[in-house]
Amino acid sequence: MKYIFYFFIAIASAFLVILLSLSSCSPNPKTMTSQPMVMKEQPQTSHQATDATVKIRNFKFEPANLAIAVGKTVQFINVDEEPHTATATDGSFNSKALDTNQTWNYTATKPGTYPYICSVHPFMKGTLTVTNKKN
Repeated sequence: MKYIFYFFIAIASAFLVILLSLSSCSPNPKTMTSQPMVMKEQPQTSHQATDATVKIRNFKFEPANLAIAVGKTVQFINVDEEPHTATATDGSFNSKALDTNQTWNYTATKPGTYPYICSVHPFMKGTLTVTNKKN
């Protein structure tokens, strides 16, 4: 008799689990809204013309040192399997996380030397030198 009770408890528990999992699959009209869904901003592949490219490959920036003129655009492309950023140590630019094959463009606005890192992997380092003259 004791085992029959356990059997019925197990059947009831399984039925309850199935019922709850199925009820979560069906839409509930009371919870639906007419508000648009807001998606988190993700870096996009850009089609803007660029003047230079830095590839992020094998946990390195290639080239690690790049010089461009003011007004020129550098494109960072992550070809690694891991997410990476291009983040200036002085905060002047930050790509956010780039997934595999995502790109991010930065247009230089003032001359200077800008060391940058990957904020996810700070041992990855590069330097962007921005000059007044046209390259």
